[in-house]
Amino acid sequence: MLEQEPSRTAFNAAFYRAAHQVLEEGRFFKDPFAVPILGLDPETFWQDREEHNRRRGIRFFVVARSAIAEQALKEAVERRAVRQLVILGAGLDTFSYRNPFGSQLKVFEVDHPATQAWKRRRLVEAGIAIPSDLVYAPVDFERDNRAMADFG
Repeated sequence: MLEQEPSRTAFNAAFYRAAHQVLEEGRFFKDPFAVPILGLDPETFWQDREEHNRRRGIRFFVVARSAIAEQALKEAVERRAVRQLVILGAGLDTFSYRNPFGSQLKVFEVDHPATQAWKRRRLVEAGIAIPSDLVYAPVDFERDNRAMADFG
């Protein structure tokens, strides 16, 4: 992982969510921040459409995973009064900025400091506000043993 940019995994997951917004118009998962957080021109996705068609399966997997997780969260908040969400390896996920529950749900984004720094710069550049109910928790799981001490 390079210190001045997000992990490749974080970028790729965000890229697939963004591609879905452009190529399928967000038919299965709406995320208005998916493209802006990457800083890419939406035309980029159309220019390499054939490559995107070959990767349709992984794109739909990423989109389905997000949609299913957010549906489960909705049910947990509404039926069981869940009030906190911890997103481990948050990467460039944008749920915190689309949080439909507002102050009813406090969100903790746990990820590598470099990924979080890059993400925060992109949020500012894209004009996406950081909600007051969001907490960034920078952790390098490969180097910071204290973070794992509580888990055994």
